[in-house]
Amino acid sequence: MITFASPKCVTYLSILLLLGACAGLPVNGTVGGQVIETRVDSEVARYYVENYLAGKRSDALLDERIDRVYQSADGDLPNRDDLKKLSDDFSVDFAAVYLADQIARVPVNRRFRSAFDQAYEYTRKGRSEGHVKLPAAAANYEVLFVPTYLYKRITMTGADMAVPRAALQKAGFSCYFVETQDDGAIEANADLVVAAIRARAQSGRRLIIVSASKSGPEVALALTRMEPAETGHVAAWINTVGALQGTPLVDDRLLPEIEFIVGKVDPAGMESLTVARSRQRFDSFRIPKHILVVNYFGIPTIGSISFLGRRGFFPLRKYGPNDGLVLLPDMIFPGGVTLAQVGSDHIALNDHIDIAGVALAITVVEWLENENHQVSPVPESSP
Repeated sequence: MITFASPKCVTYLSILLLLGACAGLPVNGTVGGQVIETRVDSEVARYYVENYLAGKRSDALLDERIDRVYQSADGDLPNRDDLKKLSDDFSVDFAAVYLADQIARVPVNRRFRSAFDQAYEYTRKGRSEGHVKLPAAAANYEVLFVPTYLYKRITMTGADMAVPRAALQKAGFSCYFVETQDDGAIEANADLVVAAIRARAQSGRRLIIVSASKSGPEVALALTRMEPAETGHVAAWINTVGALQGTPLVDDRLLPEIEFIVGKVDPAGMESLTVARSRQRFDSFRIPKHILVVNYFGIPTIGSISFLGRRGFFPLRKYGPNDGLVLLPDMIFPGGVTLAQVGSDHIALNDHIDIAGVALAITVVEWLENENHQVSPVPESSP
């Protein structure tokens, strides 16, 4: 038997990492203003990044095929079926990069990305100097964190959101935490989230809710269940890698043997993430229009998927581009601002999640205070 502490296990893991690093074709380029230097699954994906998006058209037939993709876009971001077709016609990584490009073409997304990048650099510099000065308006806001699945038992993945919580508190934000059932069903946890939101109504501050993965649909369901008057103090919901429409990994029984790792879990929690149930629940979501929704997730390719993300990434590719746990379009709540990190995934969303967490909170506060943040979901024209 190979144990995690044995030399054989170390060698095995090293081989897996080496094989992953060598998979695909090297690529260098820019997608939606983000530099991409990794590996992709096909020559067409490489050409798309290095040539087509850079305006260097050298393959007339392929250029024409890609042109038709952009010309056939209906003005919305590509949905699950669109991306599956692109995966079949071109490649999965092509579809993933195309989604990243289309997200960046939405004017409001591009403005939000620019504001976030500035806030990130400001926060990074401030942290290195020992202090981050928050906008004056931040005193009018507080942050409510809703943890994700098994957050009490699996902390190495950041399920308890401890790192961004500590970073925001150190920066000066007032932060609160919802004690959900770490293996409970989405519907049951939504009631706990409702109670937590109501409890903050008398604070006198505006509320920013932060969810991750499974707590995404828990927050969405909570806000849907509440009366509009009860959510007047809720300013924003940051939907981080939200499993809003479940994951086929549950239906296909491809998730790791969780009970072997953490002990007995409530089967209702896992069942609440099945695709059919999740998509039906998603169709019922009604988020009050005054709440700014920020969809925040990673878009990996085969060369950038993290070691922990690989277990789900490759089996899910038969359904289209994914982040190692959830199909990419299934993390987007319509009508929200979308911030996608090219090269990141469900587990490794950002190399410096403490800096990113503070920068994201600053961006949201300044956006709410200074911007007319009505969302226009129409991407600009093709390159």
